[in-house]
Amino acid sequence: MRSRLAQTIGPGVVLAGSAVGVSHLVQSTRAGAMYGMGLVGFILLANLAKYPAFLFAPRYAALTGRSILSDYRRQGAAALGFFGLTSLATMCIATAANLLVTAGLVQATLPVSVGLLPVAAVIAVTGMALLVMGHYHWLDRVIKALMVFLTLATLAATWMALPMVDWSVSGSWWPERFDRATVLFLAALAGWMPTPLDVSVWQSQWTVAKIRDTGVVPTARETAIDFNIGYAAIIVLALCFVVLGAAVMHGSGERFEDGSTAFATQVIALYERSLGPWSGTLVGFAALAVMFSTLLTILDGFPRGLANWLLMLHGEEEVADPAPAVERRRHRYYWGLMGIIVAGALLILSVFMDAFKTLVDIGATIAFLCAPGFAWLNHRAITGPAIPGQARPGPAMRLWSLTGIAALSGFALLYLYLVLRA
Repeated sequence: MRSRLAQTIGPGVVLAGSAVGVSHLVQSTRAGAMYGMGLVGFILLANLAKYPAFLFAPRYAALTGRSILSDYRRQGAAALGFFGLTSLATMCIATAANLLVTAGLVQATLPVSVGLLPVAAVIAVTGMALLVMGHYHWLDRVIKALMVFLTLATLAATWMALPMVDWSVSGSWWPERFDRATVLFLAALAGWMPTPLDVSVWQSQWTVAKIRDTGVVPTARETAIDFNIGYAAIIVLALCFVVLGAAVMHGSGERFEDGSTAFATQVIALYERSLGPWSGTLVGFAALAVMFSTLLTILDGFPRGLANWLLMLHGEEEVADPAPAVERRRHRYYWGLMGIIVAGALLILSVFMDAFKTLVDIGATIAFLCAPGFAWLNHRAITGPAIPGQARPGPAMRLWSLTGIAALSGFALLYLYLVLRA
C-alpha cells in the first residue's frame, strides 16, 4: 500500500511547485508588508473558493484516463476556445514574470555581474534542457526535493518571526481601508492565489503523464490524498509569507522595490532578520530553487496544455496510452510552443525589466477574471456524463463548488465595476 501510494503521489506536489512562486514570494509577502494580517481572510477565501475546481481536474483524469480538457471539448467550441485563448493571452506574461523573479534571485544570491535579461535567458534554456532530458519523470522528482527544502526553511523563518509581529499594528484581520486601490490589489492577489485556475488543466494532464510514467491508475482516494498534501502546503506557505512581510515591514515605512533584484534582496532580508545573517545565502538558494521549480512547471504546463489543445482541434488528444503517431505530433507541438513561449517572454522582459510588479499584477489580474470560467467548466466536467454517478462529488462538495464559483464571479464583477467607473 505504501509503495502504491508513493507511486501515485506527484501531480499534487507538482501543483504546489507551480503555486509556491510569484503568488507566495511576491504577492503574499507584499500583502503582509502593506496590510499586516489584514488580508489573511481573503487569502484563505481565495484558496477555499478554488479548491473544488482544482480537485476535480486530477479526479477527472484518474477516472477517465484523459485530461479534463477532453470534457471542455465535449462542452462545446466555446469552452475549448476559452482555454486556448486564455493560455495564449497569458503564456508569455506568466513566463516572463517568473523568469524575472528567478533572475532577480540569481543576482541577489550569486556573484553575477551580467544583466537581468542574459541571466533570464540562461535560466530559461536550463529549464528547457532539463525537460528535454527528463520530461515529466524529472519534473516530478526535482520539484518534490525543492519543495521540501523551501518548506522547512520558510516554516523555521516564520516561527522565528512570529514574536516580531507588532499585533497592535498588524493584528487586524480586515484591511483598515477598503478603497479602489485595495480592491485592485486583492484582484491581483486572488488571481495567482494559489495559482491561476487554468493550471487545473495542466494538473489533469500531469495525472495522465503520471499514469503513463508509472503504469499505476490512482483511485479517487489516492488522488485526493496527493492533491490535499500539495494544497495544504500551498495554504500554509502563503500564510507564512504574509507573516514574514508583516513582521519585518508592515508599519515600518519600508516599501518593496520595483526592480526584481532589489525585491529579491529584500525578501532574503526578511529571513535574515528572523533567522540571523547566516541564513541569507541558504534561504536565497531555497527561494531560487522554488522559483526555478515554478518555472519548470510553467515551461512544461503551457506547452503541454496548448499541444493537447491543438491535437483536439484535429480530433485527437493526449491519453495515458497514446498512439505513436499522436504522441509524435504532440511532441512537435510541445517543443515548438515551448520555444515560442520563451522567446515571447524574453521579448516582454526587454520592455518590462524595471517594472516587474506591474508585470505580475497584469498577469494575475487576467487570471483572476478568468477564474470563474474555469471553475464552472471543471464543475460541469466532474458532474457530466463522462463520470459515473457513484464517482461524482457528493451534495456538500457540489455546494462548495457552486459557492466558490459565485464568490469568484461576484468579486470579478465588483472589480470590473470599479475599473469601468474610474
